[in-house]
Amino acid sequence: MQAFDHEGTLADIMLDEERKIPKDHLDNICLMHSGAQTCRYIGLSVNGFVCVKHSPMQVALDENVREGKLKACGDNCGGLCPPK
Repeated sequence: MQAFDHEGTLADIMLDEERKIPKDHLDNICLMHSGAQTCRYIGLSVNGFVCVKHSPMQVALDENVREGKLKACGDNCGGLCPPK
């Protein structure tokens, strides 16, 4: 897995209000607490849960799923923020 974020990119992603996952979305789309069906792109920040899909973290999470290292393996929607 490749490391990233020596320039604050991770903080920008985790604190982006557009990435904050509303509770209803977290329960019904992300399928929080649903084992392997739970979306792998849920991140936890000081402001609550955030979507890390379409961020540098996506590559690492996808790699971990391929290697069988994650319990949450879902890819449940297009993400809250479009790819840049």
